[in-house]
Parts: sequence; structure tokens; C-alpha cells
Amino acid sequence: MSNQYDQSTMQRYHQQQISMKTMIIATVVGVTIGGPLLFLMSLFFIATMTLLVGTSPLLVIFSPLLLGAGFVTVAALAGFGAAGVLAMLGLSALGWVVRLVRTGQLLQGVKSASNKLVETGENVKESVKNNGKELVDHLKQTATEENSKTNVTTSRG
Repeated sequence: MSNQYDQSTMQRYHQQQISMKTMIIATVVGVTIGGPLLFLMSLFFIATMTLLVGTSPLLVIFSPLLLGAGFVTVAALAGFGAAGVLAMLGLSALGWVVRLVRTGQLLQGVKSASNKLVETGENVKESVKNNGKELVDHLKQTATEENSKTNVTTSRG
């Protein structure tokens, strides 16, 4: 049994062995493809770092301008967004009013609102009359008290 196990293991080992010729071909192909790619990657990395080092002082010098331009851009985008939202709200309100006019509900709403407005106006009118009368009475009473005080002080003097 162990002899059979050893034979199957040896067969797998021989099948998995790679010849020296295959290893050399794989290495040559890998260097041929990977070498230029590695060179280009390092070239791009060096160029990027050179540009970063060269432009970082400019970024520091012009950062107030860039920051201001960024704020203006953000504010403009926020304004356009708000305008779009308000336009959608306006269109939906216009559609709502058109629907109310077509169904005749707008006229009923206007009548009930005008009745409420008239009723509120009458309530305010009564309230002003009552408060005005009380204020006039209070002012008359205060004036008579002041007159009586001045008459008392002038009669003493």
C-alpha cells in the first residue's frame, strides 16, 4: 500500500516539475513585458513628483485665489440648485391652481376666505371700539386727576 502511495506521489512530482528551458522562456517573456512597463511606471512617477514639487509653491501662493474661486463656484452651484428647486415648486403650484380653477374649487375657496376676512375685520373693528372707549375713559380720568392736583397746588401757592 505504501509502495503504491510512493509511486503516485512520484508521478505527480514529475508532472509538476518545470523544465529549465520553460523557466528561462518564462523569465525572458516576463522581463520583456514587465521591464518596459516598470520603466514607464517609474518615468510617470518621476514626472508626477517633479510637477508636484514644482507646482506646490504656486499652489501655496495662489491658494487665496483658488479658495475664493472655489467658494464662488460652490455658491453659484447652490444658487442654480435653489433656482431649480424653486422653479419646480412654482410649476407645481401653477398646476395646482389650474386644477382648482378647472374644478371650480378656487371660487369656493375665495368666497370662504373673503367671508373669513370680513368676519375678522368686523371683530377687529369691535375690539378697537371697545379698547378705544376704555382708553378715552382712562385718559379723561387721568386728565381730571391731574387738573385737580394742579388746582390744589395753585390754591395753596
